[in-house]
Amino acid sequence: MRRNAPRLAGNVCLLTAALGLSVPATAATAAESARTARTVRAAAAALPQFRSVSLPISGTFAGPSEKVRLTGTLDVTVITLPGAAGGGTAQIISSLDDTSGTGDPSGETYDLVGAGRDNLPFSAGATTTLKVRPSFVLISPVVPPNPIVPPNPIRPVTVSVTVSSTGVIGAITATVGTPAP
Repeated sequence: MRRNAPRLAGNVCLLTAALGLSVPATAATAAESARTARTVRAAAAALPQFRSVSLPISGTFAGPSEKVRLTGTLDVTVITLPGAAGGGTAQIISSLDDTSGTGDPSGETYDLVGAGRDNLPFSAGATTTLKVRPSFVLISPVVPPNPIVPPNPIRPVTVSVTVSSTGVIGAITATVGTPAP
């Protein structure tokens, strides 16, 4: 009998589990179902949104000593964190990738490097177009051996992002040059 006790206990446990699975759960009322659906929709609307694009950029901007013709790629990542009542915060991360410029009239080659991170609020009432001008570094062609390159921040690119009131990210664009006021 003692040898059969563990086997008997195991069978009782299996029988209890099978009965627990076969008993139907109580049906939820229509009001409870509607409340659950609203909660799920509200939670989905408040989830962070993420979008990343790689944009070709080209154009001319006024450098420190001459005009510079810029060509390269700008990687832009946008993360939105919507508020429960709409609106929220958008983080725009911009980084240059293989970007250089040619001086006019000198013809010298410049390198542009860097990344920028901006946090901006977006409206709860309507679609918002966010515009940022990230700061990058322009490295001059005339550099001595083993240089200490001081930061020469420039803002040649304007990044525009469209965000809905719920945080859905729309168009992402980038333009080179000084924007009109």
